[in-house]
Amino acid sequence: MTVILPIRVMAFETDYGGVVSNTRYLEYIERGRYALLHSSGLKMEEIVAQIGVQFVVRKVEIEYLSPARHEDELELEISVASHGRTSTVLHFQLHRKGESTLLLRAAQTLVYINENWRPTRVPQLFLDAFPIHENSQIPAQVSP
Repeated sequence: MTVILPIRVMAFETDYGGVVSNTRYLEYIERGRYALLHSSGLKMEEIVAQIGVQFVVRKVEIEYLSPARHEDELELEISVASHGRTSTVLHFQLHRKGESTLLLRAAQTLVYINENWRPTRVPQLFLDAFPIHENSQIPAQVSP
């Protein structure tokens, strides 16, 4: 599964030089994860109420490759790379719309927890909703 999230860089996301702040990329990744979730028709509040399981971010690895700038039109590609026993790894690639040069690549590890905040197996609901993307390779220098 792959989802593309369009992003337009706003002035408040940049420094005085018009370059996107490194902390904003984390926000883009968060928005991307929600785009993936919503594209599957899932809402976390409903899932927690239904099965008592949610995921939390365990680890994020980011490689900043080139700067994004004020008013750039970007596309964030989100894909499901793998599922472990209690985790899922998502991959993110950011580029300017219509260009192939990567600005960022990242991996985010999600861990599933129960109502007692203990790790639990990946629920079938998530395995079904987040099929592994066939071409999702571990980005160079960023491992899950």
